[in-house]
Amino acid sequence: MKRKNNFLFYIVSFLTDIVIGVVLLASPLLAIKLKADSLQLGGLGFIVSIFYILFCIPFGKLSDRWRRKYMVVLGCFLYLFSSLSISLATCFFHLLIFMALIGIAGAMFWPSFEAWIAERGKGKLIKRISFFNVSWSLGVAIGPLICGILFELNYRFPFYFAALLSGGVIYLILKKLPAYKGEEKVIITGGISPVKDCALENSYLNLARIANFTGWFAIGTVRYLFPKLSVEIGIQPTILGILIFLPFISQALFFYILGFSSRWHYRLFPLVFFQILGAVGILCIFLIPSLFVFGISFIFLGMTTGISYFSSIFYSLSSSQDKGKKASIHEVFLGGGALAGPLIGGIFAQIYNLKVPYLIASLVILAGIIIEIYLARKSKGQKV
Repeated sequence: MKRKNNFLFYIVSFLTDIVIGVVLLASPLLAIKLKADSLQLGGLGFIVSIFYILFCIPFGKLSDRWRRKYMVVLGCFLYLFSSLSISLATCFFHLLIFMALIGIAGAMFWPSFEAWIAERGKGKLIKRISFFNVSWSLGVAIGPLICGILFELNYRFPFYFAALLSGGVIYLILKKLPAYKGEEKVIITGGISPVKDCALENSYLNLARIANFTGWFAIGTVRYLFPKLSVEIGIQPTILGILIFLPFISQALFFYILGFSSRWHYRLFPLVFFQILGAVGILCIFLIPSLFVFGISFIFLGMTTGISYFSSIFYSLSSSQDKGKKASIHEVFLGGGALAGPLIGGIFAQIYNLKVPYLIASLVILAGIIIEIYLARKSKGQKV
């Protein structure tokens, strides 16, 4: 495959996550405009994630037997249709229906696309995953910036923009990317020593999945509930877009750094260290209502999800078989966190106040750390 085509894979993931970044900020802002309360906002995050989780594994398995390209294109068409539909929502119930379609679109697109990238031929898997992670993180970081500006002009503009960009992505996939379906042997190079003990390798994968769940629990809380807090304390949509930009740009930079190092591979300490940073950061949102503190907290959270997501997807795709299935399980853990965060946080916000969800998210990350350390100690020969 030509280098140009290789680069286009990262362009596609970048543009697709701009779409997601726009829609996932514009939707709760639209819900607030439709007088949604905290519990309903949590339900919005729940409905996206539950449909994503339910369909991820079936579509991931299907992509192992069908061409990846077909699944990816179908997902993009559904993103386009859903974005246009949300712009027409006139009540919260309409919004729930269309956000369910966003979840299904993601289940079609991401496991298939991740497996497609992983099997693109010989080379350094760690580099491919690094560039992929950087590209989607930049997209989902830039999306809220664009959304904040467009939403202030007209609440429908972000959804029109997302639909238009989805059409552009469909064109790139159909006209520029090759219809490739193969199981070429993946060569893992670049300073990593393969783990020969399968039980130990699976142990690290499980630890990374737990960390990924807890990190995205916090991200889901921020995505769907922080807009309500920001409105209450007088933060404008443009400033909100900048704040939501921070965890994802931090994540993207961390992905880039991790792609050039093997020192974190199959080690527990780096994973736990950055999770602690994220727990402290998200706790500060609960304790100190300050724009500066919010910014630092989101940067720490981006570093947390950076290492946990990278660990989970790298350990999942290192295998030469069933990449679609394993990528879908990786996404299910991510989606589970993104589902539980806004739902549980929304309930506590409704009962107590808008800051309590961030205390809950911090405690969930700390609970995940405790479980990871316990499981690590049970695994003989674990390198910490």
